[in-house]
Amino acid sequence: MADQAPPASDVTMEEAATRAEKNPVPPERTKFDPTEKYKLPLTRPEGLENKRGVSGAMVPLMTNYIKVHRKSNDIICQYRIDFIPENVTIPQRFRLIRQWAEAQALSQVDYTYDRSNILFTGPKGFAKLGTAHKWEGMLDGSPVTVNAQQVKSLDPRNEDEFRQILVQLNTQLNRFMELEMGMIRIMDTCFDPKKRIEVRGQPIEIWPGFEASIGKYDTDALLMSIDQRFRIIRRQTALEVIKDAYSSSKQRGRPDPECQAEGLKAIKGSVVETPYNHVFYKVDQVDWTKTPKDTFESRRKNPATGAFETTCISYADYFRNRYNQNIKDMNQPLVIVKPSNKAMRRKRDENILLIPELCNMTGLTDKMKADFRLMKAVAEHTKLAPEPRRVKVLEFVAALNSHGGVKEQLESWGTKYEAELVRLQGRTLSAFPIFQGDRKIPDYQRADWLTGIRSSSADKPGNQIGNNWLCLHFGQENTARNFARELSIVCRPMGQNLAEPKFVDVGGSTAQHFLNAAMQHGHANLALVLAIFPDNSVDRYSAFKHQLCCTNPCITQVMLLKTISEAKSLKSVATKVAMQIIAKIGGVIWKMQFKFTEPTTIIGIDMHRDRIEKKMAVAACASWNKDMSAYMNFADLADEDDGVHDVVAKLVKQAVDKFKEPNGVHPNHVMIYRDGVSEGQLPNIVGKEIVKIREMLKTVVTPKPITLTYLVVNKHVPARFFANPNDPNTPGGNPAPGTIVDDVVTRPFRYDFYIVSQTVREGTVSPTYYDVLVDDKKMPPEIMQQCTYMLCHMYFNWPGTIRVPAPNQYARKHAQLVAVNLHHLAHDTLFNKMFYL
Repeated sequence: MADQAPPASDVTMEEAATRAEKNPVPPERTKFDPTEKYKLPLTRPEGLENKRGVSGAMVPLMTNYIKVHRKSNDIICQYRIDFIPENVTIPQRFRLIRQWAEAQALSQVDYTYDRSNILFTGPKGFAKLGTAHKWEGMLDGSPVTVNAQQVKSLDPRNEDEFRQILVQLNTQLNRFMELEMGMIRIMDTCFDPKKRIEVRGQPIEIWPGFEASIGKYDTDALLMSIDQRFRIIRRQTALEVIKDAYSSSKQRGRPDPECQAEGLKAIKGSVVETPYNHVFYKVDQVDWTKTPKDTFESRRKNPATGAFETTCISYADYFRNRYNQNIKDMNQPLVIVKPSNKAMRRKRDENILLIPELCNMTGLTDKMKADFRLMKAVAEHTKLAPEPRRVKVLEFVAALNSHGGVKEQLESWGTKYEAELVRLQGRTLSAFPIFQGDRKIPDYQRADWLTGIRSSSADKPGNQIGNNWLCLHFGQENTARNFARELSIVCRPMGQNLAEPKFVDVGGSTAQHFLNAAMQHGHANLALVLAIFPDNSVDRYSAFKHQLCCTNPCITQVMLLKTISEAKSLKSVATKVAMQIIAKIGGVIWKMQFKFTEPTTIIGIDMHRDRIEKKMAVAACASWNKDMSAYMNFADLADEDDGVHDVVAKLVKQAVDKFKEPNGVHPNHVMIYRDGVSEGQLPNIVGKEIVKIREMLKTVVTPKPITLTYLVVNKHVPARFFANPNDPNTPGGNPAPGTIVDDVVTRPFRYDFYIVSQTVREGTVSPTYYDVLVDDKKMPPEIMQQCTYMLCHMYFNWPGTIRVPAPNQYARKHAQLVAVNLHHLAHDTLFNKMFYL
């Protein structure tokens, strides 16, 4: 049976097929094609002959990829596997396939099964199975049928059948990691609990793991990407979390229903791990009416007679008998996990009930993330420097190649994993000049120019604030005055006159105290409200921001009391806040010289899910001057899926129309950097979103058609690059900012490139991947790459380069504020202010 908690694991297929549904079954959909993951749509613009740039100094690099060779050209047979009845779990499927294979005299090296409906064999397997095969057997006393139907014969030399070959290779790789090496799969990553890391003095353990995938790239051989991942498991049970929330509410004198609601709030949506079988679940509800003493019907095989019997057993006895787990608290409630859509379509529609005492919490809480010592301890194990990361990848490859079962299967299928990492050539761009007015900022090191700007006037400091600002605080007036004084001092060299504000002690710590003070002391010329909060309460922050962003619009700056209480760091904090305030009021702190010769707007687009309104907050940040240093902001709420594409086109239209107001003309060229897109969403981006944007641009009346450039920005990529691969003394290091890779590990059917745009103080730097879907202007690759890298310099909230183009980071901040705090669109009068920083 499935290795999970009752009652779902103890329901036979016959019972499940006839039982009344307790959860609504999602609508039927087209059968999932496992090859979809490897269909990587061809997005390379037509007519593009060369996607490689030429500017910059050549640098040797090493990457976390290895070559994969297929030495055999034997035909591979692909079968579709169907189970009757359909409602068999994944563990049951593996059991049935093993029984079925033994009955056909197939050894484990003769076939590869993908845990769903696809099975691959070589010529030996085909000789035994033929084009169709039917097998009837028994599973837990119930009859079951396995039908195998050949759907394709795959020739490795045929390009059209290549993605099915990739499915076989990746299925085999997953099988090696899970079945042979005993790793636990969570989504696309396999973790090894046997190598868990105990963090001394901290209530957590860390599971190391790897995300590995084989694909086709701009090189002759196939490549396998290997990136290390980590999973945090807390030494805290779900029961402890529920009890803490319940008790805290009870101490405040609340009735039981409210205490139970607090307990549910504390656990709902959390991912837990059951240590007795290392399975992960997402908690949906708490059942306060059930305890471990309750019973359920269990159908088990009698060892003496061999017959299957239905008996009533308590949850406590079940876990003691099956997992050797003795439950201590017999009065605890049970947590509910709803079945997945896939499980419900297979008639596995029963909720899964778990014992909170036997569930470990995963991930880090906000309180943990604020614990400097804990985060430092976590970083020591998870933020690996380039050389240790390189060594870990090589150790993983060596473990694969030395494992007996893996070696046997690789030899049987004619596959070889190379033992060395791939080497390639990158290019590092020279530093681009940064200006404030006509003044060029002196040469800056490590992509950081704070020293060069803190003592000189901003390019455009914005409207003078003077004394038209409030400083709201709760007690601690001396601290508030000291910070306001330091803020005024550092603003002066930047060109912003910040006189003494009106200080207001709000008289309490709640959001209403701060809002009442802001409303009472606000006036028509008020330019800024600085609020000093005693702690980082999300509810207070959200209420404050909602009022002053949506209802009574005004630029706000929120500070935590502890942040401005350290005298030694006060100047540094004040300097960064001064930059933020200048940006928020519409100022321009620095600029760069972009190479556009016609009116152009660059638009960054990102989105964030609003879990309260059940909508997607989509935000766009669009430049409106030639220096790409002044921006307009737009946002809207969209239904998920196709609704997002309509909203994106709408926001682009708003940006194009607003561009005309300060410039007198519409832009001739629209350049979009689109974030928040997964690999699987690319077909919809190409077939729907870009089509809608083009239709929208055609409605704009201009002397000549507006040209479009559209790039997808992806921060979450497995690629890592190591510098100095030929230096025996320092074989691994982070590439310098401005390093570009546009060959070898890029895709042959894409116009794509990687940029390492930022520096990191610890760990291995992550490159950002760019995929050019549309390029009407036919810009040379080096111009496209240079423009992208230059935009990474334009984020006024940080005096250095960032990981993505600044318009994307602005859009991300805007979308997050709307989705997490406002749950509403900001007031229209703030569209040309960076109020979300």
